[in-house]
Amino acid sequence: MKWSRICAASVAVVLCVCAPDLRGQERGSRYVVFWNLENYFDPFDDSLTVDEEFTPAGEKHWTWKKFLVKRNLIAKVLLSMYDRYGDWPLAVGFAEVENRMVLRQLTEQTPLAKLGYGVVHRDSPDSRGIDVGFIYREEYMTVLEVEARAVLTGRERPTRDILHVAAGLHLPGGQPDTMHCFTNHWPSKFGGEEYSRPFRQAASDTLRRVVEALRDSVSGELPPVIVMGDFNDTPDSPPVVSLQRGAGLLNPGLSLHERGEGTLKYNGRWELIDLFLISPSLEDARMEIYSHPLLLEEDEKFLGQKPFRTYYGPQWHGGASDHLPIVLLLPSDF
Repeated sequence: MKWSRICAASVAVVLCVCAPDLRGQERGSRYVVFWNLENYFDPFDDSLTVDEEFTPAGEKHWTWKKFLVKRNLIAKVLLSMYDRYGDWPLAVGFAEVENRMVLRQLTEQTPLAKLGYGVVHRDSPDSRGIDVGFIYREEYMTVLEVEARAVLTGRERPTRDILHVAAGLHLPGGQPDTMHCFTNHWPSKFGGEEYSRPFRQAASDTLRRVVEALRDSVSGELPPVIVMGDFNDTPDSPPVVSLQRGAGLLNPGLSLHERGEGTLKYNGRWELIDLFLISPSLEDARMEIYSHPLLLEEDEKFLGQKPFRTYYGPQWHGGASDHLPIVLLLPSDF
């Protein structure tokens, strides 16, 4: 990977400082994003986790310079969404972030800072220290409650918590409401489908119980609920379907999956494992995969394109992630 391409992506983000100010203008779409950031680590060794791989002396030779390239490219991608949607994300859920610091670097040390994003993060029991996180526009959302929901898989190695953020909405022209966002990163298929499925089912069952309790706690319709994450499973898989049906949620990614669209390319085939599940109150919402040129490169082996990832094995490649972001366009009257 030539430094010219990598540095261009890093430096170009500075140009977005002059992005237009939407105040007083007709608003664009309101939307929520989820994105697996492929090992968004800082380069410092944390004595409490197994993160030595992502240090200057580790296998990946991860340095502050490389971290800044990745950080700036992530910011540039999020800022580029304005061109398609007429506004910036209302909120973004992330998978594979190491800590609060890397999220604050993104929201405070890039041009995203002028948009006023708050950060929600909780350390999870994952042995590598790889967590989920959440950022939100403080102008439009007020965090009311945060809870890290533990997933008990019954195995020795723990998995990531499910991050539950309850936020009050105060959107121009919208009705005051409380939205519940659940950011997930379910266990992988390491060890095979049959061996690993019970672990994802445990995450599914955990979240189903939480949504059921939420429904029981309110009178009338379930409030707006957005479940998002890297499920390491497709929309038609048993763990996802059992969550959808058991919690009474809708699955807007199913049609994308049926058309062969995806967020991750494996052996030349696109797979949709990054998903949204939503409450019936959001039934008019629409899911898209954000396939911006910054996120893609030519697939010389299998043809077409593939995600421009950060690493291939131990070799630094300089891209943002091996996953594409997903976007949930909220109903126009939201």
